[in-house]
Amino acid sequence: MARKISNELSITSYLHCVKCLEERPKGISPKDWGMNEVGFTKQGLQIWCRRHNCNVAHIDFEDKCHPANVTRRESLPLAS
Repeated sequence: MARKISNELSITSYLHCVKCLEERPKGISPKDWGMNEVGFTKQGLQIWCRRHNCNVAHIDFEDKCHPANVTRRESLPLAS
């Protein structure tokens, strides 16, 4: 039986560019400072830092197809 894949925010550990973290101004969160792009590659999934033009993470799916939930839930108001 397939596990249910949520379309709610379920991230438990964020990935950030190390150089961005080192250069981040005081008072600005890594979320607000980060400039990441995320997308599929021939191998799997890659996170790329636009600010430093470098790899943050490249995940190899090892030629396997993985289930995914690509549905969009209604936007929630942003926390202030």
